[in-house]
Amino acid sequence: MQPYFYSLSEFIAMGTHGVFVWSCWAITVGIMLVFIVYSRRQRQALIKQLAIQQVRQAQRKPSTSRHTTNQRHPNPARDQ
Repeated sequence: MQPYFYSLSEFIAMGTHGVFVWSCWAITVGIMLVFIVYSRRQRQALIKQLAIQQVRQAQRKPSTSRHTTNQRHPNPARDQ
């Protein structure tokens, strides 16, 4: 069994295709890193928005408890 590349420089050159192979690798890894950074920032923004929303709901909750929209109305047919 013989190795396909005998040195590191031959491996990097990959015959005459090294430029294409390594540029594709660089583009792929770059896109994946951009996606990871973007996803992490989106997650942090979502967590921040949810925290703000929870604070707003907590502030609004005592003022909505004064309303009687959730009270049960008596059902006259049921009482008979």
